[in-house]
Amino acid sequence: MVRTLDQYDPTTLSVEPAESRDLLKQLYQHLFPKSVRHDLGEYYTPDWLAELVLNELGYDGDPDKRLLDPACGSGTFLVMTINRIKGWFNEHRHECGFGEDELLQKILSNVIGFDLNPLAVMAARTNYLLAIRDLLLHAGEIELPVYLCDSVMTPKDYTTDIAKFPYLRLNTAVGAFSVPKEIIEDRTVLGKYADILESCLRDGYSAQEFLERCEAEAIPSEKKGLHKNLYGHLQKLDADNQNRIWAWIIKNAFAPLFIGKVDYVAGNPPWVNWESLPEDYRNGMKPLWQEYGLFTLSGSAGRLGGGKKDLSMLFVYSAVDNYLNDGGRLGFVITQSVFKTQGAGDGFRQLRFNKDGKTFYLKPVQVEDLSAMQVFEGATNRTAVFVCEKRSRAFSYPVSYSVWRGPSRIAQDVSLAEARSLVSVSKLGALPVDPNKATSPWLTAPKRALAGIQKVIGQSDYQAYAGCCTWLNAVYWIRILDTRANGELLVENLHDVGKIKVAAVQAVIEPDLVYPLLRGRDVQRWHAEPSAHIILAQDPETRKGIPESEMKRRLPKTFAYLKQFEGDPKKPVRGTLRGRSGYRQYFKPTDPFYSMYNVGPYTMAKWKVVWPWISAGMRVSVVGSSELRLCIPEHNASFCAFKTDSEAYFVCALLSSAAADLSIRSFYSGGGGGIASPDVVKSLRLPPFNPKDKQHNMLVAL
Repeated sequence: MVRTLDQYDPTTLSVEPAESRDLLKQLYQHLFPKSVRHDLGEYYTPDWLAELVLNELGYDGDPDKRLLDPACGSGTFLVMTINRIKGWFNEHRHECGFGEDELLQKILSNVIGFDLNPLAVMAARTNYLLAIRDLLLHAGEIELPVYLCDSVMTPKDYTTDIAKFPYLRLNTAVGAFSVPKEIIEDRTVLGKYADILESCLRDGYSAQEFLERCEAEAIPSEKKGLHKNLYGHLQKLDADNQNRIWAWIIKNAFAPLFIGKVDYVAGNPPWVNWESLPEDYRNGMKPLWQEYGLFTLSGSAGRLGGGKKDLSMLFVYSAVDNYLNDGGRLGFVITQSVFKTQGAGDGFRQLRFNKDGKTFYLKPVQVEDLSAMQVFEGATNRTAVFVCEKRSRAFSYPVSYSVWRGPSRIAQDVSLAEARSLVSVSKLGALPVDPNKATSPWLTAPKRALAGIQKVIGQSDYQAYAGCCTWLNAVYWIRILDTRANGELLVENLHDVGKIKVAAVQAVIEPDLVYPLLRGRDVQRWHAEPSAHIILAQDPETRKGIPESEMKRRLPKTFAYLKQFEGDPKKPVRGTLRGRSGYRQYFKPTDPFYSMYNVGPYTMAKWKVVWPWISAGMRVSVVGSSELRLCIPEHNASFCAFKTDSEAYFVCALLSSAAADLSIRSFYSGGGGGIASPDVVKSLRLPPFNPKDKQHNMLVAL
């Protein structure tokens, strides 16, 4: 840390505020490593993206309008807001009726930030101070409204049956503080109380002397026992040399309870999956997820929060509920998946919640979909800007949805105008894919096409499957070097495919379990040709590996080849068959160590319609009897299984149509650059094949 600090010259803070902020940004990023920030869901917001959020919010810098960033990081949105206020003042200086002294007070009252990260709060306060430093001549002592606190789990959320108790519970790393409610109902009183706490601790007051000081300063202290207990707790920490920051932390922690309502909420809340949160924090906030209806699944999926629920979802609802005026607007940078993902995003897409007998709606004003490009430095995220308005009456679909397309990455230091010049933006409409289920994933398409697409969307008569998953392709994927006279095969493994590499091995094995492997990249439109082979050591009926006893008896050479990669049964490690993540999750140690996944009777179907999962659009082909052996699709390929070639070609024609392609693009978000998982078939109204239907047979003949 000392070496890092030594690289920065404090005299450079005399340059332009924008340059000083860049310096502090670099310092913050050095002191707080990227890996740690990303584990906490923190992604530094580039200025151009913050400008986009404020533009879409309709925030023009009116100093009488209040704005809160509840996860302010190093203060990007706060500084951008202050700059807009100063710009507004320069334009209206002569008719607004107030001067720079009052302007400063308006900024300090109306531009507010919260964050849980102490380093971020320090950086944000410094940036805030730099942004207003030209106005400080007009002020005496000021308090910067950037607070170290939790904007979602406020102290009232940690206190059960809050009305029964005369205190609020504040959880910290050194235990819970019980803070008397009588001193937190007024911001000024709380600040004064915290100052008295700090000075009394510093000067060695006893608990009784502290209480007498409070009474002398007209601090509410009716609950004498609570005040003495709190002071005693802090005295013990002070005696244990756990420093004297706790009075300051108490003062900050209650900020969410007294800042009042705001006109705008803007920011980039943490992107953290539910299952990645600390267990205690996750359990503490679970009632909030349930209160807002964000848990919509049952069983294990519900217990895990649907697997991929993101903390930014809760931030949206909490901020609208706790901080936003009726008619106010929220603008957040959040994950695009909340609009497109089945299951985990269902609760979010309710876009309403109940509070005190009233229903409030989050009316979408605008969504900017930037998921096709990377906007954060060193991170791969599906990014969107979501703007909504808090209202007490329902809204109607479609809503406005814009998709950005352009370079794979936009630099951090460009202006918003430069960023816009690099992309094309498609203006679309969005509505639930299922008209009878408002929480279903959104369908996004040109508004004039929505009605037509809705005719294509519906319940399918067909089911699709994911291809075979091995979790260690470098063992199972092989290349045939030679075929011996007895039919046995000389093979070598594709040892360098996938993320996990293994040793290169050549071996002679039996041909019985060797099948042509169809990789996702092998599938083109109306044509698919396998590029390798796979050892399919799985029983499609039992969904487990072929029993080891049978392999040893019937296929000893294949068993010997796989045995080389087994690993230690007692200490499985990565890069071995027993150390595979999926094997350890889905199978027992007593199951065959080479067991595979996504292999069933459908895998052995004679005819298949296949398409790659990772693709810019639908590339569909039929594979079947023309092959010497059945083709086995890999996990990055999706497929439907058929008994006859006619039905396969019929479905291939339907999935290859422009209507199907547009419909899939409009409602499926994909991931990793792709759109075509097996799930896409479930939502297409594909009719069953009728061999007597003339039109069906015309499609077969295409």
